[in-house]
Amino acid sequence: MGAFAIDSYIRPCKLVNFLFGLKQRRCAMMKEPKNTLDKKFQVLSNRTRREILMRLNQESHSAGEIAGYFQITPASISYHLSLLQKSGLISCFRVERRRIYRLNHDALDELYLWLQNLYKTKLNK
Repeated sequence: MGAFAIDSYIRPCKLVNFLFGLKQRRCAMMKEPKNTLDKKFQVLSNRTRREILMRLNQESHSAGEIAGYFQITPASISYHLSLLQKSGLISCFRVERRRIYRLNHDALDELYLWLQNLYKTKLNK
């Protein structure tokens, strides 16, 4: 059953790419970057996820509280939160039946140090 699900996804993707001459963007998006820094930058490329991080920088929130700030479906919020969590930029903990999300400052330090090094390299030229 698992092989059928994979084949049913790959075949239309290859067919569409063949028919329309498209690059395999959607197929390539399914593959996760191996480098954690790449994951973080990829996650930050979306405006909604950046806004979620700004909210979580102020204080921790539940998924429902975060969803209240946006005019998108709760499923979309859940998707964005899962990507942020997989990248390590946010963490989640349970309080009774609620999941509370908070910003992971250690993960942001890695981004900050990389950008700072890039900026220093520019100044030295």
